[in-house]
Amino acid sequence: MGQSYCKVGRLQGEWTSYCLISAHLRSIMPAKDRHHDAVVRALKKDGWIITKEQVRLTYGDRYMWIDLRAEKQANQRVILIEVKELDDVNSPIDALASALGKYLLYRMGLKAAGADLPLYMADTEAAYNGILSSDVGVQTINEFDIALLVFDPVQEVIIRWIT
Repeated sequence: MGQSYCKVGRLQGEWTSYCLISAHLRSIMPAKDRHHDAVVRALKKDGWIITKEQVRLTYGDRYMWIDLRAEKQANQRVILIEVKELDDVNSPIDALASALGKYLLYRMGLKAAGADLPLYMADTEAAYNGILSSDVGVQTINEFDIALLVFDPVQEVIIRWIT
């Protein structure tokens, strides 16, 4: 197994903090999204148990990292959640394109792994009322069958589930 260390630096042109989990496999586990902790608290308030953070998904010799795995014991349901930031960004279209690309890659990886777990994209209420309610947002959600978890990052509550 390779080395393991964390640092702050430029990753694909943007400043970020990241951890190199295995120098041998060149697997980079990304830093938490800005609203990650708010989503965790909102899920807990809604009766979910966070069973894993940074869920590693292997696809060939590559790793992908899904933010959360949550379980609700009342109905024995297990879900995966990818937290995204589509509001308060320079270009909501670029943010949507990046989020969509990751979401579809993760869904493809889950299918290839035989994992029959629903994948949700968690977005703020402001993002839902903004880019996701625009024509391009609605068409994207419908065309690619994206499941959404809409949350309030200030109150740390889930507003709605869209499947």
